[in-house]
Amino acid sequence: MPMRISRLFPIWILGLAALTVQAQKRYVSPIDFTVSLAGNFGEPRPNHFHCGLDFRTQGVIGKKIYSVADGYIARATVGLDGFGNALYVNHPDGNTSVYCHLDRFLPDVTREVFARQCEKESETVDVRFAPGQFPVKAGQQIAVSGNTGASAGPHLHLELHRTADGALLNPMPYFRHLVRDQIAPKVHGIRIYPKPGEGAVSGSLNPVSFAPGKDIRTFQAWGKIGFAYWADDYMTGTNNKFGIYKVSLRVDGKEVYASQLDSLMPTDHRKINSWGDYEWYMRRHTWYLKGFADPGNDLALLQVGEDRGWVTIDRMRTYEVEYRLTDEFGNTTTTRFRIQGTPYEQLLADAARDEADKRAEPYFLEWNRPHVVQLPGMELRIPAGVLFHDVVLAPSVKPTPDKLSHKYHLHDSPLPLRVNVTLMLALSQPVAHPEKCYIESSKGYVGGTYHGGWISASVRNLDEDYAIAQDTVPPVIRSLGLVGGSQNRRFRLSCRDSQSGLRFLKGYIDGRFVLFTGRDVRTCDLRQNGVRAENRQHTLTVVAEDRCGNVARDTIHFTY
Repeated sequence: MPMRISRLFPIWILGLAALTVQAQKRYVSPIDFTVSLAGNFGEPRPNHFHCGLDFRTQGVIGKKIYSVADGYIARATVGLDGFGNALYVNHPDGNTSVYCHLDRFLPDVTREVFARQCEKESETVDVRFAPGQFPVKAGQQIAVSGNTGASAGPHLHLELHRTADGALLNPMPYFRHLVRDQIAPKVHGIRIYPKPGEGAVSGSLNPVSFAPGKDIRTFQAWGKIGFAYWADDYMTGTNNKFGIYKVSLRVDGKEVYASQLDSLMPTDHRKINSWGDYEWYMRRHTWYLKGFADPGNDLALLQVGEDRGWVTIDRMRTYEVEYRLTDEFGNTTTTRFRIQGTPYEQLLADAARDEADKRAEPYFLEWNRPHVVQLPGMELRIPAGVLFHDVVLAPSVKPTPDKLSHKYHLHDSPLPLRVNVTLMLALSQPVAHPEKCYIESSKGYVGGTYHGGWISASVRNLDEDYAIAQDTVPPVIRSLGLVGGSQNRRFRLSCRDSQSGLRFLKGYIDGRFVLFTGRDVRTCDLRQNGVRAENRQHTLTVVAEDRCGNVARDTIHFTY
């Protein structure tokens, strides 16, 4: 089964060559203690890849963070992309290093960021700097580590971007000299998939899973089948699990699939749901990464042949299958098993008829065509190419007295989408203030806009229940008072909205904007905000608005 190289292969080869050249240059460590990693580039996550290295910071906030190479600070962001406080440093070699989840920037950058926050009256900002404004040298301190943004514990998440086009590069070649790894990847499971309507495995049309052991297992199959692996990599000195850098799948010694995680584009993130068995992950929370590609998955790192990685079993003989998994330090694990060609002619004939019947279903959707799915009071718009493969939807509707529309269920199992799709629901009754209506799912607020009796929203998951709800109740503000010493005095408050959720909170002391930061508890640093300790009364005005435009105001008097 010769492997036909995809049309992207020349670019892929050039990219590898460029990375090999770049890898000869080492970056310095972003920390000043022994490097221990908690995450690597390309780890599969639901809806996204992990696109950096996670450096442990000894379990605490407040470690010094250093620039990994000469360059200049080009950008600082707060509250974007789950990064919390993040700093971007451009380097002469054409790369940008990105430092995320920081506790704070250094004073000069902090002043610029704070000024922009006050100008916008928003904690969330994206501040760009001129090349000569903040030059840095390799090993120069640029920030302090933290736990801000979408972070489950104190650490530094470091990414490497190609400055010209924003491509996400694997940082490991630049930091390999700082890490020791003598542990090979471990394969936990293999799945064998019969192609719908064209294959069978072990007398079944369903996938078969097994855990590799010392003995080489043999499975019966016929027609077109595909393979997937569930595996983790490990590193010396840490108990964390890591993604697999390089994979090769061979049948009878011929490569039918390969992947290598050197770079990704920002638009690639949702494609992980197609590379992996998304439905299995959502139910079992383990990733089986497929050695075949769905028709709508154009992820460039997947190298497959004309059959998109599907293997044809059409002879009554034994086929030798081998998975070879390699980490970035050359540690390799090989897993072997066999497929015994066993005709299942009647089973495949029945499967082919079932597939033909599916195409006649009213909600059969082809992946490369646009679709509009309609039920009474509902319209779902799916552009061409949003699906990764053909699917038969199973929409249903039922009355819901406590909601402002019927409740709609669109599909019975998790279904990966390349981008969000548009869902429109009709109000089932007249309401005052329809502009305060929104679509909610079984997991909470989704959003939406009102027009002509319909609420329209962008949705990502089709296996949830959707209905229209309304929020006419403003957020609740509660003062928590002053904390800290006279030189570190801070005002704290909480603000909650139980329905649509908070859109923003703004504070004004004596009529001048002050910045409140934080998540559930909001804190205003009085000294940073220019409020002096003069032992006099101040008036704090707090304005909070939820996502449906309901506004709460509170006036608080305090002495400082």
